[in-house]
Amino acid sequence: MQTHTLLKTLVLILLLISKPAFAQSTADEEAILNTVDQFFTALAERNRQLLASISVQGSLNISTSINTGGDQRIRIQNYTQLLNNLSSDGPALLERYWDPTVLIQRDIAVFWAPYDFHVNGEFSHCGIDSFQLIKRDERWLLTNLSWTVERTGCAESPLGPPA
Repeated sequence: MQTHTLLKTLVLILLLISKPAFAQSTADEEAILNTVDQFFTALAERNRQLLASISVQGSLNISTSINTGGDQRIRIQNYTQLLNNLSSDGPALLERYWDPTVLIQRDIAVFWAPYDFHVNGEFSHCGIDSFQLIKRDERWLLTNLSWTVERTGCAESPLGPPA
């Protein structure tokens, strides 16, 4: 009987200890997803100020695609190039993600999710986003963005057509 009571007490203590850690992880995950959502808002609104406010200067942005000849193409942009590419003029951009995976260890995190990308309301491509973030002054900031560009073989988005 004492073993059963001791075991119940131990389980209760473990639950009480782990709850704050879980709550912190959940709060961090929500904050990370908020930063990612702000990135897509900045993209859609072509808002350089918003993008700069959620990014670490010096970050890198890497995309990989396969051209029509079947060769891999890797495109690398630095922080300044990404901001400059987001001019106020240009087509309407919409990127949507679903089923995100967020991994967190102390003050670094990874966001990974499938996405679809639309230009002027028309489907352009799909792929996987892999974003790295760092926590600085209690804020999650983007440090590096990597993504694949798949022009064929895209499954239909579970989000349906864009609104």
